[in-house]
Amino acid sequence: MDASSGRTSPRHESRRLLTTLRRCAALGSLALVGFAGIAPVHAAIPASERQVLIDLYNSTDGANWTANTGWLGPPGTECTWFQITCDAAQTHVGKIGLAGNGLVGTLPSLSGLTNLAVFFVRYNQLTGPIPSLTGLTSLHVFDVYNNQLTGPIPSLTGLTNLTLFYVDQNQLTGPIPSLAGLTSLKSFMVYDNQLTGPIPSLAGLTSLEYFYVHNNQLTGPIPSLAGLTNLKGFSVRNNQLRGDAPDVPNPNALTAGQSSLCPNALDPTPNADWDAATGQTPWYQDCFELPDLIFSDGFDGQGGLRYLPTTVHRPAADEV
Repeated sequence: MDASSGRTSPRHESRRLLTTLRRCAALGSLALVGFAGIAPVHAAIPASERQVLIDLYNSTDGANWTANTGWLGPPGTECTWFQITCDAAQTHVGKIGLAGNGLVGTLPSLSGLTNLAVFFVRYNQLTGPIPSLTGLTSLHVFDVYNNQLTGPIPSLTGLTNLTLFYVDQNQLTGPIPSLAGLTSLKSFMVYDNQLTGPIPSLAGLTSLEYFYVHNNQLTGPIPSLAGLTNLKGFSVRNNQLRGDAPDVPNPNALTAGQSSLCPNALDPTPNADWDAATGQTPWYQDCFELPDLIFSDGFDGQGGLRYLPTTVHRPAADEV
């Protein structure tokens, strides 16, 4: 942790990234090909899935990726391509794990990957919109953190297996889509974008542990947290929210220092539980300074953050 900036150190981020990559491979009982001493079996994936992989390679300058071993090989070799993981039968693509691999360009349609469980392309230079996720009902992890993506967050309706959703630190606009029915969702991170509109209802998200939407332009009240008994971190600071702070869940699992409510234009009602969760007493001390000191983009007008962020907990896939 860099004390001067409040950001996680690059070394810590790298270690966390490697841990997540290792653990994602096991998610959804996916099987890597090419175990030691065993020659990979070349089974055919559907032509539609192969085409999505080819489109991804072509639209993100695959020839200049950091690593691209095997890519664009003949039909039947797709499951051996660098950072492509297939199911146990080697007949469907289950994971794309190209984080930090020098992808430059736009994402193609993913609609042909109907068995995709993990899409992991953080730390690249991707631009343009996030493609539709409709119909990807096997999706557990969607991670495009730290790119330059624009446009809205696509609909998440029907993605009942979605567990980790990371689109933070991009340039996304528009509202947060409905989260209704996402009962498997554990971590939802959309912070450091340009999102507008209200925070949607969180009712029924009983698996939710981390909800980070800070540093956007969200308006309206903070929704009820009733029933979110697994919630550990909740951050909505640096928006344009108003009204009362909701009651903490009961029982309360919020971890000290992993939540933040201010700056926002919230009513200053004493609440010892929020004091503990935010690590500030009173929790609303920064909310008083909102009208004069905080800008809508979360910056001070001098090129620096006026309010340093708390440490962001980014759960690894082994916590799913």
